[in-house]
Amino acid sequence: MPSASEAAKWYREEYWSQYRQEQQGQARDNLFAHVLEILGAHRPSRGMLVDMGCGGGALLARAKDDGWKGVGVDLSPEAVDAARARGVEAHVQDCLRCPLPDESADAVTMVNVLDHLQNPFAALEEAWRLLKPSGLLYLRVPNGPIHRVLASIPWVNRVAVLHLFGFGGRAFLHHLPRKGFAVLAIRTAPPSAGLAYHAPDSREASLWGWLKTVHSTVSHGLSWTGLDRLAWGPSIEVVALKTAPMPAGKP
Repeated sequence: MPSASEAAKWYREEYWSQYRQEQQGQARDNLFAHVLEILGAHRPSRGMLVDMGCGGGALLARAKDDGWKGVGVDLSPEAVDAARARGVEAHVQDCLRCPLPDESADAVTMVNVLDHLQNPFAALEEAWRLLKPSGLLYLRVPNGPIHRVLASIPWVNRVAVLHLFGFGGRAFLHHLPRKGFAVLAIRTAPPSAGLAYHAPDSREASLWGWLKTVHSTVSHGLSWTGLDRLAWGPSIEVVALKTAPMPAGKP
């Protein structure tokens, strides 16, 4: 585990410069459209959306067009500048100190953020603080148990995603009620559409493209049949509601 200062320095100075293409390009457009579809189904009247770990503001820019009023926080000044260039309100802050009063948000999103945090449970507490009663929480993370298996298989371990924490469906069913949330759904999350991590002229590009097509097809089939609720995919998403009061106790 890196120290707090090491982790903050990495996400403040390095992460955006290395992964900005994947963060703000077309690779995630389908993901953000999917997230907004879920939020809109639960909040037809829209309202205030807080994106914790907003990156370059791609989700919030789409949310603004969809009728949401959005605010984002991110450690990277460059990412926040990119978000503001999109017309998004964004602040250079970590996920534990959002510059908004209690119960000011109708929805909070953390898209591929929670597993990067040294204290993910404190981030969930901050999301609870920001949300209005019955406010909506959306989380997307790599499926920890799946990636643990992938990491043990030669060659396939190259696609394993392991950050500071690994969460699976059972972990969320255990921890979210302890942090004041009622879980509405845990599902396999759809994959991103693009191949931002692989150059177009790479010798492996065709193979990765084929794997991406298979992944997308399987994901669509799981969603169509309802089997996505088994949460067996490489990434999972969680939809939960704030309940009151927050239960006491440590994670």
